[in-house]
Amino acid sequence: MRRPKGRKVSISELLLDTTYLLPIFGIDMGLKDYSKFPRVLDIYRVLYNPISLVEAKWISLRLMKRHPERRNKLAWAFIYGLKALLSEERISQVELTDPDVERASDSLLDAGVRDYFDRMIYATASVRGYRLLTEDDELLKLNVDFRPKEVLSWSSLLRQL
Repeated sequence: MRRPKGRKVSISELLLDTTYLLPIFGIDMGLKDYSKFPRVLDIYRVLYNPISLVEAKWISLRLMKRHPERRNKLAWAFIYGLKALLSEERISQVELTDPDVERASDSLLDAGVRDYFDRMIYATASVRGYRLLTEDDELLKLNVDFRPKEVLSWSSLLRQL
């Protein structure tokens, strides 16, 4: 991105839910116009919580169990995708957790969010003041005292591109 002379350009942080990492691991999520994702990298500082890697592997393993004929392809895709993700300089890992993230995550249990991965990702975005990109209806509609800077779905983000 070119910076206009005399003006500071502030790039805000966007934390990805696991959904947006899954295509990197060969798992198609059916997101409309996902080919536009590289544009997001020009607009935002794109981040993910490493817990998403654990969730992505769990999803991959579950698919391997359901579709044994795809096991080798899924295993290879995960390893290849992990190498690609870790070498991509425009997407960064945040710290897995800290006491504030854990407190926020635990408090989401009271709001009815049972999925630990979702709680950790939402809490990370909230505590650190990031925007959150998610397709999870529960997180999009969550009404709690603490929130990420903004909670976006892919379709709402596409309108900004």
